[in-house]
Amino acid sequence: MLLKSWRIKAGAFFLTVLLFGFIPFALAEESPSIRSDPEDFYPSFQSDDPRSILLNVPSFTYDKRSDEIDSYPCTTCHGDEDLPPNPRVRDLEEMHAGVMLVHGNGRFWCLTCHSLNKRDYLVSLKNQLISFDESFLLCGQCHYERQKDFFFGAHGKRKDNWILERKLAVCTECHNPHVTKIKSRRPVATPQVRKGLKPMKRIVHEKHKIW
Repeated sequence: MLLKSWRIKAGAFFLTVLLFGFIPFALAEESPSIRSDPEDFYPSFQSDDPRSILLNVPSFTYDKRSDEIDSYPCTTCHGDEDLPPNPRVRDLEEMHAGVMLVHGNGRFWCLTCHSLNKRDYLVSLKNQLISFDESFLLCGQCHYERQKDFFFGAHGKRKDNWILERKLAVCTECHNPHVTKIKSRRPVATPQVRKGLKPMKRIVHEKHKIW
């Protein structure tokens, strides 16, 4: 009788351990806090050329920015032997003393965006060369949502016309890459009424009345 009672208690104990040990695993499968990678995602090809993104966006043209930069090409001063670039983080002096690197709020240094060895190029986070004329490829690494808006016409400025070939203003035509925030300015004056038209009567809304 005692042996039978012991077997019943032992069986109940193991059944309890098995049941309560299985419940967490069963709940984990349904828990939203458990990581679950989707089956239909596709990784990007890390070695792709930065320009490969242009194959999947509406076509556009742009003006060369390198022609507008006074100190370009950089190799005019930073040649192979003359004045080699100094990679040390420091306060800039002499020719670059006027550059105030506010962009990134202290997280960036010049070589975050400028190539050390190929001075006439920008450089991606994966050490891929990017032309000074295609700043949108560099900026889009961090500002990828703005980059998408730029490609599809929701951000930036279209130049010349609204028909035929699209010509866009690249990032650095509006934003200083070292101090990217655009200064606020007062709105322009209200346009005058065209000749031959009468100004509309000003609508005055009634004040809110208490019920």
